[in-house]
Amino acid sequence: MLCFLLLLVLGLLAFATINTVRAARSFQQHYSAIKAGDVQAIRPWMTIHMVSHIYYVPEDYLCHSLNMSNSAPLRHLTLSELAKRKRQPVDQVIHSLQHAILAYRKTHPHFQIPVPAAHSHLKRLSPTPWRTKY
Repeated sequence: MLCFLLLLVLGLLAFATINTVRAARSFQQHYSAIKAGDVQAIRPWMTIHMVSHIYYVPEDYLCHSLNMSNSAPLRHLTLSELAKRKRQPVDQVIHSLQHAILAYRKTHPHFQIPVPAAHSHLKRLSPTPWRTKY
C-alpha cells in the first residue's frame, strides 16, 4: 500500500512539473509577442488601459474604435466583460482593437515600440542609483 501511495505521489509530481514547464513556455512566448508589438497577443483578460499601455496607443483612440466612452469604470473592465456589456463575442472586440492598433501605427509613421537596451540590467548596478536618470 505504501509503495502504491509513493508511486501515486510521484505521478502527481511529474504531472504538475510537466504542466508548470508548459505554462512557463507559454508565458515566455506570450511575453515575447507582446514585447515585439504583435497585436495577436491581446487576450480577453486584458483591459483597455493595459492594451493602451502595452501597445502605446491612446486609450481614447481605442475606446473610440469600440464605440464607447473613455470613462474610468469602463477602462478597467476586462475585454471579456466589455464584450458582455456590448453583447458581442470577445473575439470581435479583440479583433476591433487589433485593427485599431494597426490603423494607429499606419497613421503615425513615427510610431515605434520602444526596445529595451541589451544591458538595461546594468543600470541597476550603478553605485549611485538615486542619481541615475532612466
